[in-house]
Amino acid sequence: MKLVVVGTGQGGSNIADEFVALGQWVWTNRRVRIFTGTESDPIAKGVFAVNLGAGDLYGLEHIPQTDDHTILLGTTDEFRGRGAGKVNADGAEQSRRDSRKIVSTIRDHGDVYTADAIMVIATTAGGTGSGSVGVIVDLLKEEFKKPVYAMLVLPFENQYDEPDSVINTATCLKKVIENSKADAVFLVDNQKFARKQDAMGVNFATINRKIADSFMDILCVGEETDRRFIGEVLDANDVIRILKGPTVIGVSHVAVPTSKKTKSLFGRLRGPDRAQQHFSVSKAQIERAQNVVTQALSELSLDCEYVEEGRALYDAQHVLGLFSGPAGEATEEIVEMMDNTFAELVPGAGRRKGTYPGRTSDTISVTAIVANIGEGKAMDRIEWFYREAANMMNTSKDRREGRGRRWEDISKLSDVLPNL
Repeated sequence: MKLVVVGTGQGGSNIADEFVALGQWVWTNRRVRIFTGTESDPIAKGVFAVNLGAGDLYGLEHIPQTDDHTILLGTTDEFRGRGAGKVNADGAEQSRRDSRKIVSTIRDHGDVYTADAIMVIATTAGGTGSGSVGVIVDLLKEEFKKPVYAMLVLPFENQYDEPDSVINTATCLKKVIENSKADAVFLVDNQKFARKQDAMGVNFATINRKIADSFMDILCVGEETDRRFIGEVLDANDVIRILKGPTVIGVSHVAVPTSKKTKSLFGRLRGPDRAQQHFSVSKAQIERAQNVVTQALSELSLDCEYVEEGRALYDAQHVLGLFSGPAGEATEEIVEMMDNTFAELVPGAGRRKGTYPGRTSDTISVTAIVANIGEGKAMDRIEWFYREAANMMNTSKDRREGRGRRWEDISKLSDVLPNL
């Protein structure tokens, strides 16, 4: 699945920057392109950064700092490259004013017509990204008539008492989920990837890398051309058809003990050592894989489970599972187990499944996508942001009016004083 990726604001652009690093690794190690362009093009051809702050663009390591890939907004207005100052209404307005610049840069330099989809990335607590992401989604959807996805990264818990962060997050969620043309909205919780013992700079870099890496196998599998690594294929259309509404993605990995590696089902049937394999090997293989499947759901980018009769279940329209690992681990029995597990834990959801055998020699992993989520923790989180933002706005209004009345009372005392 080939993407065009647009990061907006500081956080969104930094995540897009990590997508380029991912694309470079994939091309070097797998000879697979996950962004638009040809073998002669740079990996960053289909990746862009948009910002009102020039200083944030200087921090990019992989997206070219040239006007064909970094789009600085507001150069002719009062912002002059100084950012939105956490006022996301300014981010929205400026992206509307510079809509031609955004669309023409991506159209002229991104080879968009070879892409399967476009993804626009932003963090929700800031100014430029939070305000502009919904506007950019609508611009690109109208211009290119392709699937356009948004990725919204929610703030850390220590920002939940900051009115600007909470109100920006709530208004961004409202715009993108309820009032934009996004085909799907990937929701990511910063807090799930944070490690308290790490410095913030390390945390940001780690989080951005983990977010990008979550998409690696799901983007690669449909572009794979080496027959050794083609299993039960999930192509771009399989993914596109399930991506609707609020969506989460999760990946889990586990090491494969070298002494217990086995052949694939067809290899076992063909191979001369079929009779020598003890039944306990297959038993351990399935148990190991089942742990990875359930762990992938617990590692979703935003918690979205609900509890019924003491069990964690998921309410969604679709669920997709991709099993990756050594060829000997991707057996029919394991793929059937993965499908049955999703049927049990995401009841009533339409299911897609696939395998990506042979690309790793010492780990297995499962990528899970749960699309158009409903009742559960994710919906509760969004409701919390809406409710808390409304309360904070009312409290701020009351305090502002109270300060105004107090100054009016004090100013009356100055009426008898001469003017200088």
